[in-house]
Amino acid sequence: MTTPLFGVYTDPDRMAVIERMEQWLGTSHAIQTVFAPWSPGVIDELFDRILPSIWAAGRVPLLTWEPFTPTPDATPTDIAARIIAGEYDEYLDRWADRLAAWLAGPDGELGTTDDRRLYLRLAHEMNGDWYPWSPTVGENSSRTTDAPSTYRKMWRHVHDRIERGGIENTHCQWLWCVNHVDVGGVSMEDCYPGDAFVDWLGVDGFNWGDSREWSAWHSPAAVFDDAIDRLTQLADNPIAVPEFASTSLTANGHDPARKAAWIRAAYGYLDDAGVALACWFNEDKETDWAVFGGERGTERVAGEPSHEAYATYRAALVNDNRAEPPRSRIVSDAAFLGRG
Repeated sequence: MTTPLFGVYTDPDRMAVIERMEQWLGTSHAIQTVFAPWSPGVIDELFDRILPSIWAAGRVPLLTWEPFTPTPDATPTDIAARIIAGEYDEYLDRWADRLAAWLAGPDGELGTTDDRRLYLRLAHEMNGDWYPWSPTVGENSSRTTDAPSTYRKMWRHVHDRIERGGIENTHCQWLWCVNHVDVGGVSMEDCYPGDAFVDWLGVDGFNWGDSREWSAWHSPAAVFDDAIDRLTQLADNPIAVPEFASTSLTANGHDPARKAAWIRAAYGYLDDAGVALACWFNEDKETDWAVFGGERGTERVAGEPSHEAYATYRAALVNDNRAEPPRSRIVSDAAFLGRG
């Protein structure tokens, strides 16, 4: 039976929140999700500061690599086709060199004891309609071209361009990640690049509760059942949930106790579903997703500053033995590959 890896997302500029969170837990997360655009200006920050700080803290980075070039508003509406045409090959080659050097560790040699590891999540949630690389958006639209085919070719081009420098999946695992429902008319299955280009199948899903006009309260099973079933039929790869969370907002207002119950239920659900890696989205963004350091919680953790927290998150990770021993980097070869 697979031993799941559990992690967290918090903005890397708030690393102190994760450190305080793990002090509260008394244990460590195995994984930390992070986001990076396709901007030459952030390459140094990513490889010199962000990834080293995550690794030094005892976590394996799960890097969400978003083809925003260089920013969301300035990204071409035909970005996938431009990538296929080679317009970003110089950037990809430079990025691959930096990745290879980071994976090799301080001694600069792969295959030694100071090697590092990373999950690479490229162009995620493509079966939605909110990212420029999605087949339903802009000049990628399926109304004018075979947009899913363009997305698949884009993924394969980037994959091959990065791996041509000798980066192997023993150090870099490629994670293809969908939204839990198709939005915009293109199915997740149509966007799958193929077994030769993907190591993990991922799905993001959130319980939006009553935080939006179009949303309602959904159990973990209601969020994930259909997508996980479809992914397991698509390929025989380990399943990851790189982003998941719940709001506390119900039709009767904010209800932290109801969110607390959802948290505990979610981790039980992930176990039963055979999910091998999952990371809580710990930022109050569109609504109050956080389980530590956000606007709400079921307890206040003392300190300077103090933090709101959900005790059921600690119970799920600590009492049920889902987290790593303090300050360990015990992610075995098998667990890293989703076979632990």
